[in-house]
Amino acid sequence: MLKGNPDIGLYNLFLPKGCELCRLGGKLVVYITGECGDSCYYCPVSYERFGKDVMFANETHVSSLLDYIYEAYRMNALGAGITGGDPILAIDRVVSLIRLLKDEFGEEFHIHLYTSGRYVTNDVLRELDKVGLDEIRFHPVKEEYLKAVEKALKYSFDVGLEIPAIPGEEEYAEKLIKWAIEKGVKFVNINELELTERNYQLLNARGFKISHGVAGVKGSFESALRILRKFEDSKIALHYCSSVYKDIVETRTRFLRIIKYSAKPYENYTGEGTIVRAIVKSKEDLSDYGEKEREFWSVSPEFVNVINADEIWLVEEHPDSRRLRISEKLVYSKSK
Repeated sequence: MLKGNPDIGLYNLFLPKGCELCRLGGKLVVYITGECGDSCYYCPVSYERFGKDVMFANETHVSSLLDYIYEAYRMNALGAGITGGDPILAIDRVVSLIRLLKDEFGEEFHIHLYTSGRYVTNDVLRELDKVGLDEIRFHPVKEEYLKAVEKALKYSFDVGLEIPAIPGEEEYAEKLIKWAIEKGVKFVNINELELTERNYQLLNARGFKISHGVAGVKGSFESALRILRKFEDSKIALHYCSSVYKDIVETRTRFLRIIKYSAKPYENYTGEGTIVRAIVKSKEDLSDYGEKEREFWSVSPEFVNVINADEIWLVEEHPDSRRLRISEKLVYSKSK
């Protein structure tokens, strides 16, 4: 019997450890490089990242591996998911980062990695195994990449497949699952196909339109559900992950975790995982209420009625390092 919520995710036996921690908001998203040798028409990676050797920790652009450590502390991360592009094209960077994370947070800090398998060799797998990679997920866009999966099965980390649910291509997905069962692969993740700013023209040209959430392609969930039901009683763990979960729930849960461990005392928060604070221009010392940055004070919105101010703004922001501002509103000005 399938468990879970169709709007978020369904599974038959258990969630892979990486997914379990992701649902807790505890996974640091490590975008290690945008370089990739494959050109999947449905790839959702943005123009800002795809094909470029750039690094991001969650949503924040970073320039050093130590920046990942900082972001992990900000959210009290329980693990990390290394993605791209294809991380194997930056294997030296990946190995160094895994070593850093394990040294800093301990062996129980769970790390999983995504790759197509195109560049995976025994040398690569040995290095990943040596530094303590816990889980590797293959997106075999070509059958020849399955050779890399077979090689990976000889090592100590968990091995899984991760594929999109493409309407009209269920037969290939079922073929992969049968192969995975035969070879002893631990799990298969099936993701709802997403339509994004970069892939929408190629998807529209194939007749794909959005019908679910903000990005879910029409028919993708139904395809995934048929596949899950066909194999739900098999011995392999199957997991469907929706675009709603990836685009909304995952980010919100992670933001709420960042708020829990890193928010300032004067920062209120919303159920959507955003920060609300008052920005005050005042000639008085408001250090009892908040802290000053340049000529403005940041204080809790609860105190705006008991302080003397020349100007008060209410702002709502994302809690991560970018502090992306969602809204701002002038609520008081002495000059008006």
